[in-house]
Amino acid sequence: MTRSHVARNDTLPAILAARARAASDGRLALDVALGVIAAIGIALWQPPAWAFLLGAAIFLAMFGLWGIADREITERVNASNNRLVGALRVVQLVTIVGGIVAATIACFAVLSVALGTWIS
Repeated sequence: MTRSHVARNDTLPAILAARARAASDGRLALDVALGVIAAIGIALWQPPAWAFLLGAAIFLAMFGLWGIADREITERVNASNNRLVGALRVVQLVTIVGGIVAATIACFAVLSVALGTWIS
């Protein structure tokens, strides 16, 4: 069962996990595909504010991949294949780290543009 509302004291990871669990399989796959395609295009083209866009695209892909892995773990909770569940948990850990790095890059890119060439 998925929650359709957010409690006041939910953390950002809890909110993102609830959104990923509420999304359809197709939506999660679309997030991964669009994130990867956009990240490749942005890395090659390097438009203005490309660091922010690249971070956002990678974050989108990591979000979708985490949701797919979480769904697969949930479906195999009573399965006898513990190696697959372990591998999926590693995928989740990698996507969490990748998402944090991508979000950090995006935030620093925004700060870089906002601060510009200010000298303190």
